[in-house]
Amino acid sequence: MADAAQVNEAVESAREPQATSPVSAENIRVLRETYLAVEPASDLVATLFFRRLDEIAPEVRPFLGEDINEQRKQLLISLGLAVAALDRFDDIIPALKLLGSKYRTMGVTELHYGAVGEALIWTLKQSLGSKWSADAEDAWTGMCTLIGEVMTAAK
Repeated sequence: MADAAQVNEAVESAREPQATSPVSAENIRVLRETYLAVEPASDLVATLFFRRLDEIAPEVRPFLGEDINEQRKQLLISLGLAVAALDRFDDIIPALKLLGSKYRTMGVTELHYGAVGEALIWTLKQSLGSKWSADAEDAWTGMCTLIGEVMTAAK
């Protein structure tokens, strides 16, 4: 399992976007820039995320497990790895499909993915304050939608 330093190194050293990425080069830049801006406050960001998710979709809580510290850690690592791999999105599709299939058997639906995306975007907006922009919102919404579509399509 990667730790936060390894994730940040991957984000910072990620290759230039390839033509086959479903995410534009500009959106990849914005996603990486905003991710790196919130990373120093990652524990607070994760706490805000789970509080917001509990507020808007309390029915998601049973899917998360009992160890909230582990869930916060997993959230941050997953976000970092997703951002680092955006220019190689095809490489992470098998892992996303596997997770999607697992979550489907647990009862996770498209609505749950939407709530997670909404909570994440709200959290980033609150965390970034004046650094948040319409471009950041578009980029993060697009990434959440893309990942959610891959995961919900998994059989």
